[in-house]
Formats: sequence, structure tokens, C-alpha cells
Amino acid sequence: MSRHWMLAFRSSLWIAGMAVLVGGVLFYVYGGSQAGAFWHGAAIGVLSLFSTALTVSLLTKGPGLWRMLGAATFFVRYIFVAVTLGIPAYLGLWPGVAMLGGFAGVYLTENTVLLPGFMKAMSETGAKAAPDNDMTEWRQ
Repeated sequence: MSRHWMLAFRSSLWIAGMAVLVGGVLFYVYGGSQAGAFWHGAAIGVLSLFSTALTVSLLTKGPGLWRMLGAATFFVRYIFVAVTLGIPAYLGLWPGVAMLGGFAGVYLTENTVLLPGFMKAMSETGAKAAPDNDMTEWRQ
């Protein structure tokens, strides 16, 4: 399993655990519909996180069809999110603020949890920092 899939799985477990805790507090304070909407938004956010890992896998797989599929999954992810959050909100099936709060919370947490893990993974693979911008290699 590649590093970005491991990072996606590990991060999604942390995010799901936090969403369960926050949803539990919402359930206790506001009731089941608010908590259910929050959990729905968080679940859609976690699925979107996995689709990001799929997009990275396809874009780095090689030329041709894989890269085209990777580019397509980038756009399909946004359509998926718009449909799965938009239709319940439009029909009034879930409270919209709680649902969007769960989704936005996943994206915020994803960035705060994934960024340190990504930086660590990049440093372990031997990624080098960009050279100084003093243009010395251009003069030679």
C-alpha cells in the first residue's frame, strides 16, 4: 500500500473518531436530526478524502488512460459532494447547517491532520528542498 493511501486511511480514522465524538455531543444537546445531519456531512467529507487519494493514485500511475481517469475523478468528486449534500438540504431532509458543518469540519481537520503527515512522508522519501533562489545554477 502506498504512502498516500496509508495516510488517507490513518487520517480518516482520526477524523471519523472526532466526528463520532462531536456528533455525540450534538445528539445530547440538540437531538438526533442535528447529529445525523452532522454525521452525514462528515461521512461525505471522509469519502471525498478517499477520492482525493484515488485521484493521486491515478494521476501518478502513468501516462494515458490512467491520467485521464484521475482528472475525471477530480471533477466527479465535486459533483458527488454537491449532489449528496445539496439534495438532502434542498428537500429539507437534514438540517443544512449541521450537515455542512460536518463536511467543513472534515475538510478543516483533514488539512490540520494530513499536512504534518504529508510533510513527514515527503521528508522520509528523500524529497529535497528547493534550491536557493539566487540563480547560481542559471549562470553556469
